[in-house]
Amino acid sequence: MMMLSMSSSSMFILMKHPLSMGFMLLIQTTLTCMMNGMMNFSYWFSYIMFITFIGGMMILFIYIASIASNEKFKLSMKIIIIMMIMIMMLIIMKNQMSTEQLNEMNMFNIQSKLMNKEMITINKMFNYPNMMVSMMTIIYLLFTLIAIIKINNIKEGPLRMKN
Repeated sequence: MMMLSMSSSSMFILMKHPLSMGFMLLIQTTLTCMMNGMMNFSYWFSYIMFITFIGGMMILFIYIASIASNEKFKLSMKIIIIMMIMIMMLIIMKNQMSTEQLNEMNMFNIQSKLMNKEMITINKMFNYPNMMVSMMTIIYLLFTLIAIIKINNIKEGPLRMKN
């Protein structure tokens, strides 16, 4: 899952069209929410985070559609080749992972599932590593709110009424 996230992040850099950037952002958001849900053993926070990101992306889609409505969307050969190389690297890296590592991961999952899930989930969400995710979500929401207010200013901006 982490390798898919890294490859989609690197593909985002190569995108030039705003709609393809939005699609890569959607993929990145989905992967981030899924990884967060797997780490916390509970998907409710991931679901709320996904809904929040999708709400912000809908506003970005409206903004982009008003700016680049007639721009042609085409895939370059360079992007297709890089995507194929990344997929092959993912397959090779997955095959190189030893069964020992997989067994250790399975034992860790079994041990963690035997613990009290409810208490661990609440504690993990607001303790140090995941506290940063909560803080970044709050900061993201603040910046999104400010951007929405600036974009939707009635007298100026891309969404203004034209006479």
